[in-house]
Amino acid sequence: MTDPVLVVDGLSVTYTVGAGTFSAVSDVSLEIEPGKVVGIVGETGCGKSTLAQAIPRLLPEPPASIGSGSIRFKGTDLVKVGRRQLPMVRGTGIGMIFQEPLNSLNPAYRVFDQVAESIRIRHYREMGWVRSFHGGPEPFDYSRPPNTTTVAGSLTKSILPSGAAEEAVRDRLQTRSQFREEVLSYLRLVRINDPETILNLYPHELSGGMRQRIMIAMALSEKPALLIADEPTSALDVTIQAQVLTLMKELIDEVHASILFISHDLGVVAETADEIGVMYAGRIVEFGPVADVFRDPRHPYTKALLRAAPSQYKADGPLSSIPGSVPNLSRLPRGCPFRPRCPLARDRCATAVPPLAPVDPAAPADGRHIHRTACYFPEEVPGLP
Repeated sequence: MTDPVLVVDGLSVTYTVGAGTFSAVSDVSLEIEPGKVVGIVGETGCGKSTLAQAIPRLLPEPPASIGSGSIRFKGTDLVKVGRRQLPMVRGTGIGMIFQEPLNSLNPAYRVFDQVAESIRIRHYREMGWVRSFHGGPEPFDYSRPPNTTTVAGSLTKSILPSGAAEEAVRDRLQTRSQFREEVLSYLRLVRINDPETILNLYPHELSGGMRQRIMIAMALSEKPALLIADEPTSALDVTIQAQVLTLMKELIDEVHASILFISHDLGVVAETADEIGVMYAGRIVEFGPVADVFRDPRHPYTKALLRAAPSQYKADGPLSSIPGSVPNLSRLPRGCPFRPRCPLARDRCATAVPPLAPVDPAAPADGRHIHRTACYFPEEVPGLP
């Protein structure tokens, strides 16, 4: 059995601000295997983006803090890694496609400079010029080597190593024109027409779909083992959204990267993911293979989400909606967080938060690719309207 690229176990993230302490992510666990896509869906404010940014430790700490749990990337717990060492994991280890590309791209640099920088960093790490992340069954040694270089030595030291090592490094170093060819290859990979013209443009001169493709090209140019896409199509119109989704499905096969796909659109995740997790109030309330969850939902919230998603144009009345609203994360209700909005709520639901357990009682509790739900009455969910 293939070892997962990412294992998140019991992760909890809180924000401490003037209004109090908010539990944004609570006891979230998931695994992503090589070459697989895991989708996370839910209403706005359920904790999807917090989870996405907590994995590569991009959240501002403080006000955010990881209260408990682990984030094991290729065998190394990122929660225990010092912040100065985290840049070694990002990029060539974990890539990120942010929700709004215009805010993520640097407005002062052309497309070529920004994509070339990602490629250059990857080459430097491959050459050993800067430390990179390797991972493995044993925890990675992040200790810094002793600094024995004197000030005089650092001033007189050659920039490139001498002898055979110098020749090897010079062979790997690429001129600007050679970088240009590699940048063009990645722009073609994301299906950009006329990439020679796009190279010299600034981000504000591009459309939203084109900027999103540039972000995907930058992320893929570092050849990450895990790619996190945080609602990459939310700011795009329907036509461009379809093109980007088709592109991402093709790139999964071409670069063989694992993907964590964050979205509020059930249709988008249904087309892209192998497994899906449904989040509500910071918790995963249902998880399993996409076909199982969509065909046979076993949590009232999942059933309500699917009922609220229009499958075609309606002319026979208003769309279905979920009564109530997402609870205040600083004052969550006792027991199941969905209890105030749930048609199946009973006294038992107020006693404790239901565990994320297999729908099939005969399934192994620690098995992979198993349909799970955090509901005390999963057998009654199919009978809901």
